[in-house]
Amino acid sequence: MRASGVVLIALAVAIGASISSICTAPAHAQAAGSAAEPARDDEEESGSAAHHLTAPADPRARLPWLRDRVAAAIAGQPRLAGARFGVSVIDLVSGAELVAHDADRGMSLASTAKLLTSAAALATLGGGFRWRTAVYGAEPDDKGAVAGELVVRGRGDPTLTAADLDALAGDVAARGVRSVDRLAIDSSYFDDVVDPPHFADQPGETAGFRAPVASFGVARSAVTVTVVADPGGAASVTLDPVAGDYVKLVNKGTTSVARGRTRLVVDARPRPDHLEITVAGQIRWGEGSWEVRKRVADPARFAGEVLRRALLARGVKVKARMIGRAAVPATAKLLAAHDSAPLSDVLRAMNKLSDNYLAESLLKTLGAETRTTPGPATWADGRAALHAYLTSIGMPESGYRDDNGSGLFDATEVSARQVTTLLRAAYTDFRVGPDLIASLPVGGVDGTLARRWRGRPASGRVRAKTGTLDKVTTLAGYFAIDSRHPLGFAVLVNDIPPGQRASARTAADDIIDALAAYLTAP
Repeated sequence: MRASGVVLIALAVAIGASISSICTAPAHAQAAGSAAEPARDDEEESGSAAHHLTAPADPRARLPWLRDRVAAAIAGQPRLAGARFGVSVIDLVSGAELVAHDADRGMSLASTAKLLTSAAALATLGGGFRWRTAVYGAEPDDKGAVAGELVVRGRGDPTLTAADLDALAGDVAARGVRSVDRLAIDSSYFDDVVDPPHFADQPGETAGFRAPVASFGVARSAVTVTVVADPGGAASVTLDPVAGDYVKLVNKGTTSVARGRTRLVVDARPRPDHLEITVAGQIRWGEGSWEVRKRVADPARFAGEVLRRALLARGVKVKARMIGRAAVPATAKLLAAHDSAPLSDVLRAMNKLSDNYLAESLLKTLGAETRTTPGPATWADGRAALHAYLTSIGMPESGYRDDNGSGLFDATEVSARQVTTLLRAAYTDFRVGPDLIASLPVGGVDGTLARRWRGRPASGRVRAKTGTLDKVTTLAGYFAIDSRHPLGFAVLVNDIPPGQRASARTAADDIIDALAAYLTAP
């Protein structure tokens, strides 16, 4: 069996957000997916200048001062007059609510909804949970031939890479296998509805952040298109991973130029039997490579073709061209297996970089692992498992809406007070709190908060999840100076006027500055 050696750094490289498929900015060398989705969750720098606040020395005056500062932070952004704010701050030790502003109003959480998915997963599956991908078949004969099918059983591993499939193929070859009649996929862990709830809200969106979820998928069910300028006006275009005949590249004369801007257009169109990727435009010479990730329409076929190529490269011939669908026969032998990194590590990658694919895969895994009747897991099963956990911590299902695992699109309606209820329940549950807190971006240090609060008292002391949609900015998590007075907070802003997300972030930053002063008061 092969246990994954993936660490957080490797996961982070593999799971960044997608960049736009139309590029007019200068090209540059970048890790896969290092730029942002249209609804950006990669936060800008703090929106207001650092300023020193001092809370009253008199403990009796301190809490009223904090409430006044929060109110002032909201009132201090007149351009947000039409926006809705929901704020809740609690003392995690006593459970006392320190600040509440419209704290019971249901709000869109955007990617802050990943807090709910993460806590439910840790409480239900445990931080040591791993996803297994396994290959089964008959024992090879003396010539290395396997009669019948080689069946790969996927269990929803959202971190599976082409390198992992190559290692699996190597393990199969090491068992003496040299030929098989056909490659088949056992996809019975999940049902065939691959698009998470609300992903159909934007059916024309082909970016990698909207990738489908299947029992067996690879490379987060997206293909990376890379364009590199070559000398003499040429440009090379490559796909990764290569997926046989399933993903076909059409290069419409992509060129490199010595002057002018990079202007590239990548179009992904599902065809009846393949995905067609069309690339056109120009890239400026000397400015590095350009990358974009595009979702695939058939994630199981995509993964199967990548595995087929890996088998062939390892000397295992697959006779039938078509990849089949089949359950693992009762008489089949386990030939090779790959185990993912533990859930606790996957959550760090998911939350620090706000990865939608990991979150949706996790939601459906919750459904598969808690389903009590035979059959593949559905999205409804995943939501039922999530709701069961939230009910157990005092959030009845009738009081909120949380339709998917990532918070993408119009999927949530949750109040600030409900978010801080979750934060305290997680904090006081040692199965959940340590791994959840460790998974969150650290203000001024890493993830989507890497450029927030630098040089301010909150730097290094806030661990929180961000959320961003077109008219939404949210921030929720933990703030502590020491272990004596940790706080849980949620700052939710909805109905933001066009062009005013920076103002909303400034208001949130001013609230964080006030919390810092409150906690550091003499």
